[in-house]
Amino acid sequence: MSSTSHTTALITLTDWHTRAMSEHRVQFTVEARAAYDGMPGERRAQLDKAVRILARDPFRRTATAPLGPAEHLRRTYVAPGMKLEYVVTDAIVVVVVLEIFDEFTYLVDEADAV
Repeated sequence: MSSTSHTTALITLTDWHTRAMSEHRVQFTVEARAAYDGMPGERRAQLDKAVRILARDPFRRTATAPLGPAEHLRRTYVAPGMKLEYVVTDAIVVVVVLEIFDEFTYLVDEADAV
């Protein structure tokens, strides 16, 4: 994928743009943005708050972790049932995966316990 097509595949959420020099700009891939758009308002508010925190410190030692040996590939659990995977560059955080899962639906439930 060329750098031009890669850039056009990202959607920037304008209210999360850098306001100060020390903050990162946060962008979502098209797929992550589609997941965001499908979320209820309360869940979006949780994610909005988390993204503002990540913009200030994407390498935060509490609640974030590397996705392997490379420090710039990371994940965080934003809220119950919501996980982000992201890439950090010098000035940009790109949210690659926004995973939302239902914590009330399990393969094995109480009816299966007997």
